[in-house]
Amino acid sequence: MRPITDVLREYRKGRAVDLASERLAELIQAVDETRKAGVLTLVIKVKPAKDGGSEKTLQIEVKSKIPEVDLPDAVFFSDSAGNLHRSDPTQTEMRFRDAADADRVAAAQQ
Repeated sequence: MRPITDVLREYRKGRAVDLASERLAELIQAVDETRKAGVLTLVIKVKPAKDGGSEKTLQIEVKSKIPEVDLPDAVFFSDSAGNLHRSDPTQTEMRFRDAADADRVAAAQQ
C-alpha cells in the first residue's frame, strides 16, 4: 500500500502539504495564544473518470478552525446623537492638578 503522504506530496507539486503545514503552524500559534482548542481538517474527494477505468480525480481541501482571542468587555457612554464616549458626556469633567505643582506655585508666590 502506498502511503497517503506520498500522494499528498505529489498533489499539485506538494501544495497540499505546504498549505496544511502553514495552517497547522497558524493553528498551533493560536492555540498557544488563546489556550483554546482548534481543528485542522484535511478533506480528500476522489471522483472516478466518466468513462470508468483506473483514472481518478482528486480534490483536496485544507480547512482550519482557528480559536479566536476573547476581548474583554469595555464600558462606554452614549450621547444624544448616538456616539460612544469613554467618559460620561452628561457629567461635568473635574479638573485636577498635581499637588506638587500647586506647592511650587504657592512657594514661588511668597
